[in-house]
Amino acid sequence: MIAVGLNRIRVWNEDGVGVIAIDNGPENQITVDVMAQLMEALMAANQDSNVKWVALTATGSAFFTAGFDWGSLGEDYDSVREFVRVFKALVSLMVTLDKPIISILNGSAVGMGLELTLLSDLTIAPPDVYLCYPEGSVGVPPAFSMPIIQGRLPKPLAIRLLSGEPITPVEAEGAGLLKVVPRGNLFGDAKSMIMGIRVNALMRRLMNREVRLSIDEAESVLIDALMSRCLTHTSRDELIKAVKEARGRCRGRYHA
Repeated sequence: MIAVGLNRIRVWNEDGVGVIAIDNGPENQITVDVMAQLMEALMAANQDSNVKWVALTATGSAFFTAGFDWGSLGEDYDSVREFVRVFKALVSLMVTLDKPIISILNGSAVGMGLELTLLSDLTIAPPDVYLCYPEGSVGVPPAFSMPIIQGRLPKPLAIRLLSGEPITPVEAEGAGLLKVVPRGNLFGDAKSMIMGIRVNALMRRLMNREVRLSIDEAESVLIDALMSRCLTHTSRDELIKAVKEARGRCRGRYHA
């Protein structure tokens, strides 16, 4: 499994599992560059005949990712358009990849991290992390993963999540969003589960149909939301503040 030019992503092959690990500081924040590197790694894994499954994870233990770094986004139309364009390309790649994608949550999945988790075929998590979408509290929806949230979560739990409140893996497991495993042998247990998955490209196409059909509408909705939130300094600061404050509530409870 070879992917060149990666300095925020680690990749390796673990007995046929192509591991893609976000490695971008203690919070593993996502930027447009990190998304581009994720896409490069996903394409490399898809083309590698020695890779049968793809595992998304990250370094550290507090955050799988604390989400997108909104401070890196410019206060102009072109910056918003470019962000949404790259995000849409990443989502499109994830839902059309030939090989199953499994997220292994080393830490909490926040914001865009939550969306990446929901867009995976399976998520495996220890009980000491959180799922959180703080952008929802200031009117920015998880547009690309909304069909999954609507289709799987009971309304009270969905409303909590969309209001920026964290939910636990146990609550998410009850709704069928993920599988909880003990922290002690997280990667080993996850690897055993992954290697039992027999989902091919045709199955994935059907499984991801709802997300694929909604991508263009989701793109439009997200652009509209960000235009009202990111093009003025005050509104953009409110978004950054809401996300920053939520990280304290959403931080994983395990400390290596």
